[in-house]
Amino acid sequence: MAGPGHRAKRSLSQNFLVDPNLQRKIVKSLKPLATDRVIEIGPGTGALTRHLVDRVAELQMIELDDRLAAQLGEEFRDRDDVVVLHADALEIAIDELTDGEPYKVIGNLPYGITTPIIFHILDQRPRPQVMVLTVQKEVAERLAARPGTKDFGALTVGVQAVARLELLFTISRQAFRPRPEVDSAVVRIEPISPPPLSLPQEESFRRLTRAAFSRRRKQLQRVLRQAPEYALSAEEAAGLLRSLDIDPATRPDALPVSDYIRLAAALEGRVT
Repeated sequence: MAGPGHRAKRSLSQNFLVDPNLQRKIVKSLKPLATDRVIEIGPGTGALTRHLVDRVAELQMIELDDRLAAQLGEEFRDRDDVVVLHADALEIAIDELTDGEPYKVIGNLPYGITTPIIFHILDQRPRPQVMVLTVQKEVAERLAARPGTKDFGALTVGVQAVARLELLFTISRQAFRPRPEVDSAVVRIEPISPPPLSLPQEESFRRLTRAAFSRRRKQLQRVLRQAPEYALSAEEAAGLLRSLDIDPATRPDALPVSDYIRLAAALEGRVT
């Protein structure tokens, strides 16, 4: 529950999960072990924290709110296995918090910066073993989308290319205080190990997805012709796509993630 007298800050997209059964269900989804190192992003008032502290070897929390960070620091000041970091998660090299050791991530992400945080975590080396995140339901549906659906986009492709994604369950807006205007969902993101793409390949992959989904209504052949980073002729674009058994008339939101990976590899080194 919210701490005494604490008012949620709209500027930080604060909505506190007050249903203890759902709190326990989220923590259980992480499958915490006594040997685990866990990083919690946005612990807020400690709703998930208190279900974790005695179940894992080490818990580090990243909290941006001044008052909440101070309250958590005071509550756990006598615990050597609990660390409260008053910081912005987007400005922390999360992988460095565990000295290269395996770790897991859990958190109720602020709606306004959900996508940047997810990609920031996936940019870490090593990546976490698993992430269990509470996000806006709409974002969860985009993360779990399949080709050819309206929710399939750059976020979908960017995450599914490097991780296994599972939408676990939804949470009604009634379970939060203050009540948000939308429902939420809990997703489990398990990065693939070893990583399927090298760092240069990931850059090529992201370049392709940016070009494709900024032109999602166009056919792939035209995407490759119009994107200034490629500037292929119609014949070059069609020939490349056909060599990969991809129909040049396919639109970006209909191309499977595996084909994006193959196409990005074929385009690597062709950037102008």
